[in-house]
Amino acid sequence: MKKTLVLVAVLALASCAGKKAIYENDSYAMYEDRIIQGEYTGIAESPNKIVSNLDGEEYVWEKKNDLSAFPTLTTPYMIEAAAYNIGVDECINAVEPDGTLRTGLEWGGVWTRDVSYSIIHSMSYMQTEAAKTSLMCKVNAKGEIVQDTGTGGAWPCSTDREIWVGAAWEIYKVTGDMEWLKKVYPIAKSSLEVDMRTVFEAETNLVRGESSFIDWREQSYPRWMEPADIYDSKCLGTNMVFYIALSSAAEMGRILGDNETAESFENYAALIKKGINENLWLEEQGYYAQYLAGRTDDLLYTKSETLGEALAILWGVAEGDRAITLSESMPVVDYGAPVFYPWIPDQLPYHNQAVWPFVQSYWIHASAKAGNEQGVLHGVSSVWRAIMMYATNKENYVADTGNWRGTQINSSNMLWSLAGNLSITFKLLMGMNFQADALKFAPVVPQNLKADRKIENFKYRNSTLDISVSGYGDSIKSFRLDGELMAEAVVPGDITGRHDVEIVMSDSFKNDLDINLQDPCWTPIMPPIVGVDAKYVSWHAVNEADHYDVYIGGEKKAVGKGRGVAIDPEWKGDVQVVAVRADGTPSFPSAPINTSEKIYKSFPETMLTRKSGKEFNVTVEVPESGDWTLTWKYANGTGPVTTDNNCGVRMLYVDGVKAGINIFPHRGTDDWDNWGWTVPEKLTLSKGKHTLTLKVESDADNMDLYINDFKIKELCLIRK
Repeated sequence: MKKTLVLVAVLALASCAGKKAIYENDSYAMYEDRIIQGEYTGIAESPNKIVSNLDGEEYVWEKKNDLSAFPTLTTPYMIEAAAYNIGVDECINAVEPDGTLRTGLEWGGVWTRDVSYSIIHSMSYMQTEAAKTSLMCKVNAKGEIVQDTGTGGAWPCSTDREIWVGAAWEIYKVTGDMEWLKKVYPIAKSSLEVDMRTVFEAETNLVRGESSFIDWREQSYPRWMEPADIYDSKCLGTNMVFYIALSSAAEMGRILGDNETAESFENYAALIKKGINENLWLEEQGYYAQYLAGRTDDLLYTKSETLGEALAILWGVAEGDRAITLSESMPVVDYGAPVFYPWIPDQLPYHNQAVWPFVQSYWIHASAKAGNEQGVLHGVSSVWRAIMMYATNKENYVADTGNWRGTQINSSNMLWSLAGNLSITFKLLMGMNFQADALKFAPVVPQNLKADRKIENFKYRNSTLDISVSGYGDSIKSFRLDGELMAEAVVPGDITGRHDVEIVMSDSFKNDLDINLQDPCWTPIMPPIVGVDAKYVSWHAVNEADHYDVYIGGEKKAVGKGRGVAIDPEWKGDVQVVAVRADGTPSFPSAPINTSEKIYKSFPETMLTRKSGKEFNVTVEVPESGDWTLTWKYANGTGPVTTDNNCGVRMLYVDGVKAGINIFPHRGTDDWDNWGWTVPEKLTLSKGKHTLTLKVESDADNMDLYINDFKIKELCLIRK
């Protein structure tokens, strides 16, 4: 078999003799009709057939469905034609008998985040009716969006359900369907209003909730973090989801005349944009941090996170020079833009150490918006390479090997992967940008993909468009509609009939930008703290560490070289230690140990159930006026840590005044002896006695709506 593979590779190389690679790096090369990756080759034998010999096995895709109802692509690049046609073929496969979009070959049903990201990419125009049906099946009995997966019992521990709003708005922009807008706006409005009351943190202008789509907690968070800690994280991707949702809902509201709500949503969006730029931007690195998290005190977790970084550029949270800096600074590897970077050393690839094509596709569009030709070419090549080597649209692959084998779970015919693939044709190379009242064009074509390409039979509202793009670059030289030279590259939303769109590019890029191509990198192991007293903190040494940064109260207070360091007795708050390699790569921070004053109060173990509606009251005496944080010792055995939808939620009152929402996430199915602490709730309390009350209220419903149960037996007030 090895000899056969070598012969195939030799023949492939011979067929490329004299032809310049469209793109190449140390790991693979892309030509007009194939990928050559070491001894393996993926070949587009025709627009309707792909053959690969990856790992010595034969992978073949041949067109299965009739594609005639969909737009057709004409291009001189066979690899592009085959990548497009497999995307169309597999998007036909994705429609279930009930009219919904299947998540993947191995994943049945509709998942809110998967289908929403897919709709924004391309399903809004490739499978419009299925997209509508899929979104509407993710609405619960209260008329709110379903958060269907996530840590600790789904919402509000996970909150990225709001990407549904961006998907619903994208469908309106594609269709101009006012009845659709009237149907989805009340759902968007109600869901956002509940979420902003529940998870928006005014102190940081950020929302809480698990990192969007990265919902295997051990794949992105330190192992000491419990579901409550993950709920309290302020993540780049999730905050971008809320920015998109709030901005989209505001535009819906303006069109429908709900100006008061629209203004409220616009104000919230502005605050979140401010919060992201003020709290998550890493000036030295030139990109945003993955999340802000902790217990009593937060720290920045400084990995890059590709989906969040991409969305920040695409939706204008990163503007001007910051967007350009971000496009050049975010780390990528030969095989693409990893979900986050650097990687966690004691986790196998899935979100960790992996590239997800749907995320890569968002990064392609972000690179295009920033005018980064090299970023676009690197990204397009990574998506097409994967398709040619696997002969399908896989969900993910190992970032440093380029192989789908080795990931924890995978699927062929993956909806958001094929949706991202198709978006390369329509939103990048043809430059389609759907607006509320028009279709704007802004193609970005790398010089190495220069061509005369054409899309025919594209259905846009009440019209059919035949669109041609010639040349390369990131600006348009001329735009003609039915042969008439136009001042703007726009097709009006009310156009009818069949029309020709002719775009000639400038054959230039405004800026000469680069990418931050990095070698594979894993962080050091986290150094566990051995002990903390008033004057000294000690930890277990880590082999790779050059030094250790000691954080107290959320600030770096000391640096140590050995296994411990002296500290000032006046430093109060969470104590955490970070191992740092000589190249500056930090580990996860150790589990926090809080050194501040604490007041504990125990009471009889109490089960609180939603069905009973029973409220819980307890009186606590505060020794001194000031700022405190409240946590509850609780157990929740209604579901597993990883799935289900029974997260415990209650409204908190202090002396009869509403003070916020407390959440009590899953800790293990039927495990009622597994006790932990909730997220610290910040309170300003005067000296003396105070009554704390937990109540069942409508805003404190979870996704289950019926089972919302947990036990408590103690509280703790921590001095801030």
